[in-house]
Amino acid sequence: MSLEKCDLAIVGSGLTGMSAALAAYSRNSDQTIKIFGIPYDSNTAKKGEIENILGINKVVGVDYIQQIITQIENLNAEFAKENEPNKLEFINEDVTVITKNGTQFQVITESRNIEAKAVIISTGLPELKHTIKGEDNFVHKGVSHCAVCDGALFRGKKVAIIGEGNFVARGALFLRKYCRKVTIICPNSTLDSDNRFLKKLSKSQNISFKYNIDLKTAEIFGSQLVEGVRFQEDGENTELTVNAIFVELKDKPDLIFLKDISLNLTENGYIIKDSKNATSIEGIFTAGSISGEMDYIPILMGDGYKAGIYATEYLKN
Repeated sequence: MSLEKCDLAIVGSGLTGMSAALAAYSRNSDQTIKIFGIPYDSNTAKKGEIENILGINKVVGVDYIQQIITQIENLNAEFAKENEPNKLEFINEDVTVITKNGTQFQVITESRNIEAKAVIISTGLPELKHTIKGEDNFVHKGVSHCAVCDGALFRGKKVAIIGEGNFVARGALFLRKYCRKVTIICPNSTLDSDNRFLKKLSKSQNISFKYNIDLKTAEIFGSQLVEGVRFQEDGENTELTVNAIFVELKDKPDLIFLKDISLNLTENGYIIKDSKNATSIEGIFTAGSISGEMDYIPILMGDGYKAGIYATEYLKN
C-alpha cells in the first residue's frame, strides 16, 4: 500500500463523525479530510423513525444518513478546485489500526495507508453479539441484529426484540407496522426509554413486554429456522413461539484499532476527553457515545460538530 496523506482523519462515519467532518470542512475547506467507515452500518442508519431533530418532523434513520452524505458531497463539490482532488473523501472501510509516529498518525485500513496530522475517533458503540444461547446458529435464519433492516421480511409473523433503551423502543415501533405480534424481552425492570416512546408502545395492541429477564437463561431454538426462545420468568421456565428474534444489545467500546496507542479511558472503557474534545494524546480528539455521551441524536450531532471545530483549530496552530 502506498502512503497517502491528509490533515484530518475521522474514524467513524455515522452521525457524529459526519457532523465533525461538516464542521471541520466548513471552518477550513482547504484542509484535506478523510472519513473512515460505512455510513449505512452506523447506529443512526439502523434507527427507525427519528423525531427529536429540531426542524425535522420525522425521518427514518437510513434516509437521514443519505441526506447527510448528499449534503457533505455537495459542499465538497462547491469548494472543489479544478484539477485538484477532493478535499473531503469517504473511505468505506473500517480502520484496522492507528499508530503514532512523532507528531503524525498512521491510519490503516484493509487497502489504504494514510498519514494524518490529527484524528477524531467517533466510532460509537458496537452491537453486542454472541450473547444469547443459540443466537449464532440462527443468524440469517430468523436472528437479526437490526429490526429496521430486516423487520419487513417478517410481515404478519410473531417476533421478539431483546434489549432496552430508545434503540429497542424505536425498533419495536417499527416492527409493529409489519409484524402480527411483537414481544419486547427486557433484561431490567424498566425499558429505560423516553416517555413518549413508552406511551406509543403502551397504546400498540400488538406489542407486549417481558421484564427482568435474565438473558443468561435465554435460549433461541428451532430446527432449520427460528421457532422460539426459552427463558426464565419469575423463576419459572417460559417458552415464547416466534418466527424471528432481533437482538438489539449494545456492547462496551471496541478500541482494538488503538491497541498501539495508550489513551486514558474510564473504568468502563470510554475515551476520556476534555472540554475541547481532546484526549490524553495530543492530536487525537473524540466525540459521541464512544466518549460516554448519551445516545441522543442532537447530543451526538453537537458533540461531533464541536470536535470538528477544535480539531481544525489544533491544525491551524
